[in-house]
Amino acid sequence: MLRISAALCAAVFALTLSAADASAHAQLISAEPFDGAVLTTAPEQLTLAFSEPVRPLVARLIHPDGRAEILKLSADKGAVIVLVLPSSLENGTHILSWRAASSDGHPIGGGLVFSVGAPSAVAPATIAQFDLTARIGLWSARFLLLLGLIVGVGGTAFYALIGRSASIAGARIVTGALFAGLAVAPLLVGFQGLDAFGSPLSGLATADVWETGLWATSYGSSTLLAAMAICVAYAAGQAGYRSRFGTLLAIAALLLVGVAVASAGHASAAPPRYLTVPALFLHAVTVLLWIGALVPLGAVLIAGGAALPFVIQRFSRIVPAIVGVLALSGLLLAIVQVQSIPALWNTDYGRVLLAKLALVVALLLLAAVNRLYLTAPVVAGDASATRRLTRSVGTEIVLAAAVIAVLGLWRFTPPPRTIAANPALFEIQEVRTQKEGISATLSIHPPIVGPARVEIGSLLLDGKPFQPIGVSVDLDKPSYGIGPFTREALRASDGIYRAEGFVLPLDGFWIVRVTVLVSDFRSVTLMDVFDVQRAPQ
Repeated sequence: MLRISAALCAAVFALTLSAADASAHAQLISAEPFDGAVLTTAPEQLTLAFSEPVRPLVARLIHPDGRAEILKLSADKGAVIVLVLPSSLENGTHILSWRAASSDGHPIGGGLVFSVGAPSAVAPATIAQFDLTARIGLWSARFLLLLGLIVGVGGTAFYALIGRSASIAGARIVTGALFAGLAVAPLLVGFQGLDAFGSPLSGLATADVWETGLWATSYGSSTLLAAMAICVAYAAGQAGYRSRFGTLLAIAALLLVGVAVASAGHASAAPPRYLTVPALFLHAVTVLLWIGALVPLGAVLIAGGAALPFVIQRFSRIVPAIVGVLALSGLLLAIVQVQSIPALWNTDYGRVLLAKLALVVALLLLAAVNRLYLTAPVVAGDASATRRLTRSVGTEIVLAAAVIAVLGLWRFTPPPRTIAANPALFEIQEVRTQKEGISATLSIHPPIVGPARVEIGSLLLDGKPFQPIGVSVDLDKPSYGIGPFTREALRASDGIYRAEGFVLPLDGFWIVRVTVLVSDFRSVTLMDVFDVQRAPQ
């Protein structure tokens, strides 16, 4: 334990030295031509300047006729991206949609509009912001890799540092977890590429998606480090958990996982990084030491033997310190990311955190009962207590798996810290309108230039909820001759109708018309106005 403590201190010190100031996401500072510009002649290139270095992923230009074209990169100067425009741009309004990778590895995106000659209507082009199947695949691959790391590398650390005197019961499970994690790592790279491009599942057939997933974001290097940790942990098992070399390899694998987790994600780029990066590292390592020990601990309980009392006692003595570091590092990260108490229930990130905390509290209560009431009887050789502790550890494993599953949702939820820095990106503009006995609440998400969706909620007919035959949404800006853009609104499980795929090229007032088909012979059109703002600079 002295050796592993020294190694942890050294790794944390190295991470602290390497942690430079960085924002959560890069911000677009300026563009040439600027958003909303009306030019007399067609420009040859388009320049995007960001608040910090970014890595360009993809840029699409939507022409006035709705045709989408991928633009070539002319220059990448860290925080500046220069895009080559087609040589003969037609007159009218053009929309640029871009995606880049920020310093924390998350893809960011945005858009701007410029016109050649004079503004014109732009035919709607459907550009998916994400593909649900691809996101499910990303969550699943991440979940399986985390299981492989926690059960595999964490189990290896248990055998090398705590269960040295026990038989290697459960070693096959640990080895299987290592192989499963290693097998899913390449798939995770592919899904990261899909997420970066915003591509559907079919994008896995293209080399660009795999190259982007591996090299364009920090998640690629993080996945490589995780795969390396798995290989080192397997080598530790082959060298022998009780050998000095095997122990050193197990510690190295543990530290590699900590570095991998601390090198990517929302928290890895949260200021002040000299605190958040080491906290994230320690959080990951202590998770492996605690949760990763559960599977081999359960196997040792089932196998029994003379070494069982020693292993149980040693784990019982060490785990409070591990859980203490885990709790303190998690508290620090939560304070930095959430920033305010109301954000716990007002944001998706906060709600995911509350779900995680509920599971962790249940896990801690169960662990406390095990330590206070079952450890001593098990050490004394009580068979009944041993069976109860075995079942309890099994329940802990299930709860731990649920925690890992919930954690994967954070990949798709911006932390409140980011929302506080860019409030306009997450605001919801809402209006209440009614006509001919039909009333509804209309909202636009977000109310800024670029991609948006319109939601229709609280739909009532003569004051009572009802389900219409169909709902469609029109958005147009007649003062500029833009639109109308029309989308069908689909009913979700929560009863809200959502119309996706709008791309708003200009700020200002946009007229929204919601046509509700009440019956085959009656339709009612609700109308109101949304005030769309420019994206924050």
